[in-house]
Amino acid sequence: MTHKPWLFLAWAPYGRRSESLAKELGAEMHFVHYLKFQTPAYAPIKYILQGFKTVSLLLSNRPSVVFVQNPPIFCALVVFLLRPFLRNKFVLDHHSDVFSPRWNFILPVQKYLVSRAALNLVTNDHWAEIIRGWGGKAMILEDALPDFPPVPDYEVPAGVNVVMINTFADDEPLDEVVGAARLLPDVTFHVTGNKKKQPPAIFAGVPANVIFTGFLPDQQYIGLLKACNAVMALTTRDHTLQGGGFEAVSLGKPLITSDWPLLRFLFQRGSVYVDNTAEGIANSIVELGQSWENREEEMKNYCKEKRQEYRHSITGVTELL
Repeated sequence: MTHKPWLFLAWAPYGRRSESLAKELGAEMHFVHYLKFQTPAYAPIKYILQGFKTVSLLLSNRPSVVFVQNPPIFCALVVFLLRPFLRNKFVLDHHSDVFSPRWNFILPVQKYLVSRAALNLVTNDHWAEIIRGWGGKAMILEDALPDFPPVPDYEVPAGVNVVMINTFADDEPLDEVVGAARLLPDVTFHVTGNKKKQPPAIFAGVPANVIFTGFLPDQQYIGLLKACNAVMALTTRDHTLQGGGFEAVSLGKPLITSDWPLLRFLFQRGSVYVDNTAEGIANSIVELGQSWENREEEMKNYCKEKRQEYRHSITGVTELL
């Protein structure tokens, strides 16, 4: 049987971590996703369609190693069930949502697949210990720093501009950011994220210096990050990696992030850490305003270090496999 090298599968419309990791590993990336509906009632239909597509990809490519983004674990289950025919290895790349209570209903299956995987990739020590407790082999791999292409300039108002990388998720302290905007009327706050499916109450009564950008195509999104003075990547949930923080590092932009041990470890320079309160966020912007250029220089140097570290980690993954 002739094997093509490696395949990376994600049952998602897109994921920057998976795309970047696949590129670094030289794996062929496939985002497998049907039906845009998020309603749980449609999940069985969506997973069945994605399962058939996954089988087709595996049989046509016959990879020697398959990387699987988790969640959902059902993609890994399909890969595992075909192993007797394809005789390949599979690696699970776990996002932090894997460990949330909403996936408890499938926990026995998850634990079993974790123990059978050749390797389990996680973002920090906390999740690695859980994976080892389930009988799996764990390795810590942070997000890759994205390589952004040149993009057109993005027009922002005069003065200080800050962008909050936002998806309207439950762990993002959007209300506190809006509160910070009220405290700093001379600062413009750009809040990203698809707002089409959000209730109108979220946008009612916000101050004039808060701009909800809506979903932005990549070129505009990158242009916005480059045009702003600082990037905010916030979470109220511990042990949660912030991909937006890595985007800030890659662009050499000062970062405002939540004061969790993991985020202090990941973003050691060019950053300030906040307690997710309106006052704390506002104070961090004032603090950064006293040293924009120094913080930018710190972040650019830190970017070089992080790229070297990541290449070393990728080498470790390939050697293990």
